[in-house]
Amino acid sequence: MIKTTVFVLIISALLFVVLSYKYKEYIKRRKLQKQFKRGNELEKEARYFLENKGYTILEEQYVHYHEYKVNGETHQSKLIIDYVVSQNNKTYLVEVKSGKKAISISDKNTRRQILEYYFAIDNDGVFLLDMENEELLKIEFAVKDNKPTNNLAWIIAAAMALILLICLLTSFIG
Repeated sequence: MIKTTVFVLIISALLFVVLSYKYKEYIKRRKLQKQFKRGNELEKEARYFLENKGYTILEEQYVHYHEYKVNGETHQSKLIIDYVVSQNNKTYLVEVKSGKKAISISDKNTRRQILEYYFAIDNDGVFLLDMENEELLKIEFAVKDNKPTNNLAWIIAAAMALILLICLLTSFIG
């Protein structure tokens, strides 16, 4: 009798743990589904928002394959841009975000995504569209000049130009 009671208690405790875990998973999955659905709805609303701001939609969910090299070996990444728009003969990339964190350029994932678009795809600008607050933010990054300047070459070129100018002037005068 005691063995049966202990067995039933152990099985009941295990069943409780498993059911609690499954319930928490269900709640988490349901929350993610709601967020995903809401994000999709806001992304669709973004089209009307952009059009109302005077932008022409050129592409929606534009796929761009970006090539880069690692130790000389070529690799490729697939980038999906929410919108490619134009206004005043300029082409812009728009990343639509919703939620609490992703809407901010301070969010490292959002910033990295926009930075990748900024440098990997030819554009006249990149926007972050915060659909929570219906705010269109133009993002610009400071570009580090990686090209070494050869000051000696500039000095030699300037000196040669000066000598040529002196030669020309003296030939006209003399």
